[in-house]
Amino acid sequence: MNIVVVGGSAAGMAAAAKAKRTNPSANIIVFEKTKYVSYAPCGIPYLFMGLVDGFDKLVYYTKEYFISKRGIDVRTRHEVVKIDESEKSVVAIDLESGREVNVNYDKLILATGGLPRKPNIDGIELEGIYTVRNLEDGERLHETALKSKVIAVVGGGFTGLEFAEAFIKMGKKVLLFQRRNHVIRSMDPEITKIIEDELIKHGIELHLGESVVEFRGKDKVEKVVTNKGKYTVDMVLASTGVVPNNNLAAKLGLKLGSYGGILTDEFMRTSNPDIYAAGDNVETKHIVTGKYVYIPLAPAANKMGRVAGDNAAGGNSRFPGIVGTAIVKVFNLEVGRTGLSLREALDNGYNAVAETIKHISRSHYYPGHKEIYVRLVVDRETKRILGGQIVGYEGVVGRVNTLAAVITAHMKTEDLSMLDLGYSPPFAPVWDPLVVAANVIERKLK
Repeated sequence: MNIVVVGGSAAGMAAAAKAKRTNPSANIIVFEKTKYVSYAPCGIPYLFMGLVDGFDKLVYYTKEYFISKRGIDVRTRHEVVKIDESEKSVVAIDLESGREVNVNYDKLILATGGLPRKPNIDGIELEGIYTVRNLEDGERLHETALKSKVIAVVGGGFTGLEFAEAFIKMGKKVLLFQRRNHVIRSMDPEITKIIEDELIKHGIELHLGESVVEFRGKDKVEKVVTNKGKYTVDMVLASTGVVPNNNLAAKLGLKLGSYGGILTDEFMRTSNPDIYAAGDNVETKHIVTGKYVYIPLAPAANKMGRVAGDNAAGGNSRFPGIVGTAIVKVFNLEVGRTGLSLREALDNGYNAVAETIKHISRSHYYPGHKEIYVRLVVDRETKRILGGQIVGYEGVVGRVNTLAAVITAHMKTEDLSMLDLGYSPPFAPVWDPLVVAANVIERKLK
């Protein structure tokens, strides 16, 4: 049995490894366009901060490991340019030699990931303007950042905030432009105000509600022009989101969703039963709304890959969907969200209400307790918890993960208020912030 995987990042290598475990006799071939496989692009900002010693440290397993230890035929620097469904064949170009490679498949897994969304701004092609999606992008960005003094970050999402912090810790002046009036679109302004204050406190020049309309420069970018002013810069990071890399899928005529991502069933099968898809090129169902969404995050990509690999090799795994759990560090602040924001809940037709509480991370008498803010979004009629956002200086990730489980289980406010959460003064107050938030919103509903 021949299984061909297109793409060697998180989903692709998870799929290849799982397929080999499910069917050890299968011949697994992976084509990856870059020189790296099984890598962690999420770690790039921390390398810039000096917390990671070299790009090779961001690689989980090398190509040689998969070949020698797992028996998987991994071919880096190979770009797939054509797939023939009738012949069940894949054509790739060896980017080192220029040689064309043709292999046949019984099952195909598309793990082509996402592409940086390039904003439609005059001058976007100037030298010195970067996007980051893989380690090779990170290497190029790092080389230029070391030589720059003033860096503009366009986009106030999770990745933009991480790189803004990284550039500050490299000793650079950082201008952050966000066309909306608050950072992190998937969170509510009541919470993002705390994040914005943290950014300003640490020296980031924050430009909210300011749209970039042009980049100017002779040989390279020199100015960022917005609807409010002009700013001299040495380089720009465009961090305006991700779009599905659907080129091959579109050529094959596979069914795509409203976001341009490949649509699959719970087994990760596409509209062609011999072709599976997994990772950031895929739309998946939101567990709260039941609708297809595009939220490209590494944990889901890995799980999708495992499911696709298992089923392509003859297994029977299912991927249930996501609730969009995400967490980011912004200087000293921990920021997490899961489920729906209030805006998202209202847009999806829920009669939703939200409440934000301020509490402490540990018992008040225990040294070192910190402020923590919890915002819950609840359906007014059913009292089902639809989403949550948490910001604080410690104790955020565990509580966000708890909320993700609560939302996945369709729990209500009274369920959360009575949840048997752990208590000990060094870790949590006797009334955990999640329980306090549930009680406050319960009273509001009554």
